[in-house]
Amino acid sequence: MKAEVKSKLNPEDRVELQNVIPLETPFLLYVDPSSACNFRCQFCPTGHIDLIKNSDYKRSLMGLGLFEKLIDELAEFSQPLKVMRMNKIGEPLLNKQLSEMIALAKNSGRVQHIDLATNGALFTEELLTKMISAGLDRLNISLEGINAEQYLQHAKVKIDFPEFVRKIKWLYANKGDCEVTIKVPGNYLSPDQQREFYDTFGEYCDRIFVESIAPIWPEFDIEERSGFEVKMDQGQYQQSLEEKSVCSYLFYAMAVNADGTISACCPDWDQKLVIGDLKQQTLKQIWNSEKMLELRVLHLEGQRKTNPICRNCGHIKYAQVDNIDRYKEVLLTKLNASR
Repeated sequence: MKAEVKSKLNPEDRVELQNVIPLETPFLLYVDPSSACNFRCQFCPTGHIDLIKNSDYKRSLMGLGLFEKLIDELAEFSQPLKVMRMNKIGEPLLNKQLSEMIALAKNSGRVQHIDLATNGALFTEELLTKMISAGLDRLNISLEGINAEQYLQHAKVKIDFPEFVRKIKWLYANKGDCEVTIKVPGNYLSPDQQREFYDTFGEYCDRIFVESIAPIWPEFDIEERSGFEVKMDQGQYQQSLEEKSVCSYLFYAMAVNADGTISACCPDWDQKLVIGDLKQQTLKQIWNSEKMLELRVLHLEGQRKTNPICRNCGHIKYAQVDNIDRYKEVLLTKLNASR
């Protein structure tokens, strides 16, 4: 098997946050080209029509003009952005201007690495060629099973699975310098099916991994909605679980929603943790805003659970690998001094 069995994380390359906070420039910016999705995955809030209908956040596509404003404003930061992740809650390939957005970000010189996660259902050779030519550094493909029956059961979509496999093989043969990763929720698969997953895709990607469905979304009961029992002894990336009180995301990342509002973190699927609006403020203003600072201080003071969204978010426990709890007092002093 050519692929390395490894999650999309790079823990060996991570900066120790306690040594660099507060950051003048965020390390990571999530950008949601589309908050809509063509799948109805049961472990994801976007997959549930009743939740979408009752949400004040209306699903949409990001316009190219708004994205251009975002790229222009990256020039205000002292350093280039380390990573732009072009997905959040929707399927990015639904935005027909996605390749243009990737090219704008890459050609700006203000973004060091561009990646995105996709279900891959909209793959065509033409689209893949455009994204790779635009400068995409990594393409993360999220599978919802290893056959058409599993896709229909768990994502509520019909898919020609052999044709899907063919497109992934074509992608790997024509990927150029773009890294290709493929993952699947292990909750769907028996041990034999997991071996079949590796056998089917292990020769056609750079990384391959079996993840665990985890309760990362605030105010979303994943066990009730998906029907899968959450593993209590490991996280999304099969890491050991660790109780933490401080969300590390708040200190190095933000998420730009498709409508231009900005959430403090990626798991904010219902836009209840909005800290600014790109249509009215600059990225730098929002990154350094009093709203963002207040949220960081709240966590460092051990008051995370007084915020209704942060209180019900499992991302901190099941998906985050950084732990800055022991540095709370020192970091709180630094943040208060920066006010």
